[in-house]
Amino acid sequence: MAAHIVFPLLLAAGTSSKQSNPLTAFLPLILIGGVFWFLIMRPQQRRVKEQRSMTTNLKQGDRVVAAGGIVGTIRRVDDTTISLQVADSVVIKVDKGSISKRLPDA
Repeated sequence: MAAHIVFPLLLAAGTSSKQSNPLTAFLPLILIGGVFWFLIMRPQQRRVKEQRSMTTNLKQGDRVVAAGGIVGTIRRVDDTTISLQVADSVVIKVDKGSISKRLPDA
């Protein structure tokens, strides 16, 4: 038999006349959304939660790293700002949100 006759017959044999469930059309999209949530959104939310708890638990005497790599010791904690001593007699005020991490006590 010629190929131009066989292929249309094979294609016609594979199709059925019943309709498929509309949920199966959206299933790949739902799965991609689930993978996106667990691989990207959930870890990001966990990091934000850890950062927020770290900034709320800062206290006087903690050594921290602020934005730009400024390392200092906390001298005063206000509602939105922190006073950092970065050298002898040098105290700067930074926003609480600029604190990136707490350093271990030396």
